[in-house]
Amino acid sequence: MINIREHDHYSFRNTIRAGCIHECWLFFNEMAKGAGSERIRRDLADGAILGKYAYSTRMALWKIFRTRYLNIADSWVQSELIAASQNGPESPEFISLLYLYFILRDKLAFEFVVDAIWAKWLAHDLAIGSEDCSRFFERLSQKTISLPKITHESKGKLIRNTISTLQDFGLVAGTKHRVISRPTIALRTAYHLVRLLNIEGLSGKEIVQTKDWRIFLWDQQDVSQMLARLSQEKWIQYERSGQIVLLQIAKEAQPARGNP
Repeated sequence: MINIREHDHYSFRNTIRAGCIHECWLFFNEMAKGAGSERIRRDLADGAILGKYAYSTRMALWKIFRTRYLNIADSWVQSELIAASQNGPESPEFISLLYLYFILRDKLAFEFVVDAIWAKWLAHDLAIGSEDCSRFFERLSQKTISLPKITHESKGKLIRNTISTLQDFGLVAGTKHRVISRPTIALRTAYHLVRLLNIEGLSGKEIVQTKDWRIFLWDQQDVSQMLARLSQEKWIQYERSGQIVLLQIAKEAQPARGNP
């Protein structure tokens, strides 16, 4: 099985910067032009890319990019991320795909969203801030003995960056008063998650009901509507009759620009 998730352990590496959307777009855009990862890393080290940034910052950004995206051992995912970057750094196609693979590869952020943020969303308690993440971290620390050791300073950075990263990806809105917000998710991004769930062995009703969809703040009705749209695009075959769900992944469609 292709290992895309990193949910078998807590890494706590999100202490440097937040979403890094523009920087990741620059890297993927270079790849779209034919540059390999080693050449991009070398140009970054030499200052040919992001030359106004300090060397340590450039290398930290490269580490984030490599860990979140380049280390995904699935060439199809890589090609899709490159193709999505051609829609522009502010496009839902690109941002939502970055968000998906960020949160699938960050166990703390994933659990914070599908548990704490989801509960607040259902309760219509939309105010969100670092204190919510801090409380979640404390509860996690009390029940999980395998958490990596982390200094008080790094813990503060981790908590602040987790909220800031979710804000960059559209799950949090506002500046002075932050609130939970449903992000704009491209249809192609939803297909990526369906494909992954299928690879992981889920089928039919299991795919509809998995809590993974909470990362988009979608309930089962939202998921069913999305699956119907994917079926219209012929990316999947989807039929539902009462409690019976038939879902089959079609042959992976070619990356397409401009899909809503």
